[in-house]
Amino acid sequence: MNELVEPFERMLATISGRGIDPSAQWQAIETSGYLDALVPEERGGAGLVLAEVEPLIRALGRHAIVAPVAETMVKRALGSEILDRPLAAVLAAAEMAGLAEKRLEMSLAYANDRVQFGKPIGKLQVIQQQLAVMGEQVLMTRMASQIGCSQGLEPPSEVAAVAKHTASSAAPQIAAIAHAVHGAIGIAEEFDLQLYSRRLHALRLEHGSESYWAAILGRARLQADRQSSVDFIRAMRQP
Repeated sequence: MNELVEPFERMLATISGRGIDPSAQWQAIETSGYLDALVPEERGGAGLVLAEVEPLIRALGRHAIVAPVAETMVKRALGSEILDRPLAAVLAAAEMAGLAEKRLEMSLAYANDRVQFGKPIGKLQVIQQQLAVMGEQVLMTRMASQIGCSQGLEPPSEVAAVAKHTASSAAPQIAAIAHAVHGAIGIAEEFDLQLYSRRLHALRLEHGSESYWAAILGRARLQADRQSSVDFIRAMRQP
């Protein structure tokens, strides 16, 4: 998939960040042709499935793209302007995974560059411990994104619940650790970390927060009373 993701990342890098005109940003994305990635080949698209497009959606998160790119991809594929909540939640979880990856990347770079008391703060055990915890949470969001997108454009509510609940639950800790590592500069307008913070918290609440999807998942588990919890989880992982 690198031949698909790498040029997409390069294009996003040229239109992301502070001070970018939203209309110019959208025009560049539309001109790129990626909006038809999920459209069947017989209708002039690339004919990819959602699992193949998942790395592209994470890339949108890594560049904090606010434009509804993933939603437009899906709407064009479905030929509909309305997305069911489970599918919309899966797309949000995938973007959150990209945002989480970028925050970890920024935090690692800052910890290695910021020198205090004669050495990088990344050498301090307390910072290393926090970054390790952050890395675990980031990996969880990536797995949640991949599980949600593996079910295609009609994900079951239980699968969407796992994806969105996991991503939304991890968001506060990922955000808190990133800002703890960066200190005061993390909230400065001229520093991009605040862009990722705002986007991450916005997506955390969109299409249902972790509490909403926890209730969905809990009800589904209670209804499967003759099935063990392990079998319940295994059944959700089957595409």
